[in-house]
Amino acid sequence: MTEKLNPTDLRSFINKDGRFKRAEALLNNHWESLILNDTWGMMLITLADITFAKKLSAANLVTTTVDLTTFAGVQAFILSNQTRLSPNVVNALKEPFL
Repeated sequence: MTEKLNPTDLRSFINKDGRFKRAEALLNNHWESLILNDTWGMMLITLADITFAKKLSAANLVTTTVDLTTFAGVQAFILSNQTRLSPNVVNALKEPFL
């Protein structure tokens, strides 16, 4: 079932703002491209990034190579991004499967 976005999320999707670009990069496993464009260097993936990415995926608005709906997909995502995830984000990702 396709989920609807709230007005703030829809605005980010329409404007393709930084928030959208972060979520899209996360869903397509292209986080490195954001790091290359960031003048401060390393960028952590936040819980807000994960939440918005899940909403975009549920609404079928972004094609994704990352599966955050299965335990195996979440584990693979955590392993490939472990240096960019805080312990709180890792716990939030695993929580639905506990």
